[in-house]
Amino acid sequence: MIEVGDQKRLSFRLKVAWPVKLETSKGFVEGKTRDISAGGAHIRCTEHLDLDEPVQMTIKAPEREPLEVAAIVIWSDSKDQSNRPRIIGVKFTEISADDREYLEQMALEDFKAKLPRS
Repeated sequence: MIEVGDQKRLSFRLKVAWPVKLETSKGFVEGKTRDISAGGAHIRCTEHLDLDEPVQMTIKAPEREPLEVAAIVIWSDSKDQSNRPRIIGVKFTEISADDREYLEQMALEDFKAKLPRS
């Protein structure tokens, strides 16, 4: 695994709805990505997660083995602990070089596909 730490990196975001399982100190939470980059993700889920909460994530990208990453919750749109759907932001703290490269390549290809053609 590569330690991500406090590095600030510009990453292209890929808007995808991939299934995600988050393992927290309270159990498992299911969700879907709204977007993802090599540095983190926005995830839609129904459970309240605390800021700075560490999570282990399994991300089911299409046509490949699931990505296994460690992350920390860096923001949440919830101000209460209701069961309404919410969006959380996670920052990856550990990700394999292969998974990082896969996300960077997918996001770059998506970005290039959206460029105007001459």
